[in-house]
Amino acid sequence: MNNQPIRAEDLPRLTRLQELCKTINAIEHLVNAKHDKVVYAGRIWRYADLVYLAYEYYVLAIPYDLKIDNFSQWLAAEQAILKQFNLPWPVATFNAETDNA
Repeated sequence: MNNQPIRAEDLPRLTRLQELCKTINAIEHLVNAKHDKVVYAGRIWRYADLVYLAYEYYVLAIPYDLKIDNFSQWLAAEQAILKQFNLPWPVATFNAETDNA
């Protein structure tokens, strides 16, 4: 994360990023086993769910300059899944200032 101060309005996004990171780490087995399913937090997760969470993390991380290069390459390769969820790719780059405008 860059050295910008954390504002109160950033807390929901940062909390969601933390939750996403925890869930992604718990179900990362799906990266190498796309047809498996993982039970975590009372839910059954599939590979498409992992791609969706990664996309959400990617979008939320952009304004905070978090390291997202691996997500970018992986998501670019998963165009079919992103289209199923109607998620645009590539994501328009924005920052915290434009997001709050």
